[in-house]
Amino acid sequence: MPAAVWTGRNASPEKVASGIAAALGSELGLAEPPLTEPLPAESTGVPAGSLLPPRERFSGMPAPTHCFAYVDAPTPRAFELRASVMSGRAGIRRSLGLGHLVYAVPLEPQVPSRIQLSAAPARGSVNAGPAISGSASAGPAISGSANSGSANALFEGDAVLANRLNSDAQLLDLAQALTPATAGPDQYHTWQVAQRLTIDPLPHGSVLIIQTLHRPTARGWSLGARTVLDFAARAEAALRRHHV
Repeated sequence: MPAAVWTGRNASPEKVASGIAAALGSELGLAEPPLTEPLPAESTGVPAGSLLPPRERFSGMPAPTHCFAYVDAPTPRAFELRASVMSGRAGIRRSLGLGHLVYAVPLEPQVPSRIQLSAAPARGSVNAGPAISGSASAGPAISGSANSGSANALFEGDAVLANRLNSDAQLLDLAQALTPATAGPDQYHTWQVAQRLTIDPLPHGSVLIIQTLHRPTARGWSLGARTVLDFAARAEAALRRHHV
């Protein structure tokens, strides 16, 4: 399928969950797709014991939330994913499309308090993938660079650890690529996208939380899992340098 949109008989939470699992398996080269389950829209969007934060009361997306898809993957490194699934229409057919993607990746280094990526107000808009027509436009997806603005975001929090992260230019590039400021089907129809990239303390280690969007690709679409895990590994290495 060319975009993360499910129509007609395929527009069901189970089909979306299956498609997400297959996409992750392909992106990460897994022998078996990770466990993925649909969760109802009225739920918190996370099962008990999850590292993910509960869903926001208001999504900020231009279409209602139909359900969530929750992923708990042990490989290639442990991570969780919650995908918001929005409802809309493609012509006269009911359709479902992907909204926000929220990743949680456990990290080994400990942090004393939250470290977060600051907002960069002049980062420009991003082109988006195919949308569902009508007033409820589902399936926003960023394509190309998400960093066309002149201002760069930086990490804030513990001064020493934030400096370690900010000294890695490639890490900052990855961070900004994962946190677009706006999305939409084209340059004339865009909306603001809530940004979140934090590293929060845990009793043992810490957890990386990233909110992002899916991306259209030449062969279909990507959930950005490889980029998220690459970022996690690079951030972990930067945080460890503080302890050497």
